Amino acid sequence: MHIQHSDWCSLSGELLLDQQRYPDAIEKFDRAIEIERAKRVSLPPPTNVLPMVNKGLALFQWKQDVEAAEKCCQEALEIDPDCEAAGKIDIALKMFDRQSQLARSEPELINNFDVPQATEAQVKFMQTYPEMAAQLGQMARML
Repeated sequence: MHIQHSDWCSLSGELLLDQQRYPDAIEKFDRAIEIERAKRVSLPPPTNVLPMVNKGLALFQWKQDVEAAEKCCQEALEIDPDCEAAGKIDIALKMFDRQSQLARSEPELINNFDVPQATEAQVKFMQTYPEMAAQLGQMARML
């Protein structure tokens, strides 16, 4: 079938992740990563690193394993430094969404809506003005 195409495996993993079938999703992401690694041997980059990012997200959502999630994203960034999805922002947005579902008070709920909106604005800025975002990122790392 389409088992040799990383996109198919990755999309299947995303569907399983949406259904909270974490072990199955991780299995699909691992297969997609394996296919992409095999391609890297025979083809020059770019490599599709999204399965690595999605695996990190699945590990975080399933086991709250921040270290494993960051390791997956770090590997993705080493292969593709321009991969925005590998940044912590996407994971943070999903965490904020989850936190808003768990809010116990009105102020907590308000905070859980304000912070994601500011984060989304930051993502849009980074996408619209990538050069400026890169400069600001460099400046922030110097502080």
